[in-house]
Amino acid sequence: MAFYQKCIPHRYDVSIFDIDYKTLKKQGIKALFFDLDNTIIGYDQVTLNEQHHAFLASLQNDFYVVILSNTSFSRVSKALEGFDVPFIYHATKPLKRGFQKALHLASATTKQAVMIGDQLMTDIYGANRMNMVTILVRSVKRKSDRWMTKMNRIFERHVLKRIQKKYPELYLERLKDYVDDHAV
Repeated sequence: MAFYQKCIPHRYDVSIFDIDYKTLKKQGIKALFFDLDNTIIGYDQVTLNEQHHAFLASLQNDFYVVILSNTSFSRVSKALEGFDVPFIYHATKPLKRGFQKALHLASATTKQAVMIGDQLMTDIYGANRMNMVTILVRSVKRKSDRWMTKMNRIFERHVLKRIQKKYPELYLERLKDYVDDHAV
């Protein structure tokens, strides 16, 4: 039963641009951990665009920003080329190792950090296991998912059905819009 609870984000926002960062700052959050692929850019995009650079740079005025990705060093470093932001590659989410490294980099406690990602099975489950705040966002371009992510999404559908059955109020509040956004 605890597994399904750990797969429920604290909230859902359509994209990284829709999150209320001012409120997070008021709540004492000092570190933002972002997944890269399909959270910031699609798997088929090579680098961040100007909008992403400007947006993440503006967040660095108030938060310690870390990119926390399960992908390779070459993928993350190429995507972030020309942008000064720390990153952790091969983070092994949902295991705790990558989250612990990010917390150490940011000199933050779990209560001072937020994980923002597009996958329940890696980003949300892993960060919830660490007792961090979690924000689920819509995948940038789900059709660009790699094979492992596609497998995770199949398992995710099963998990979402179980959450809907076991925790209908939380499902409606935090996950229904996510499911509806990906139904097309």
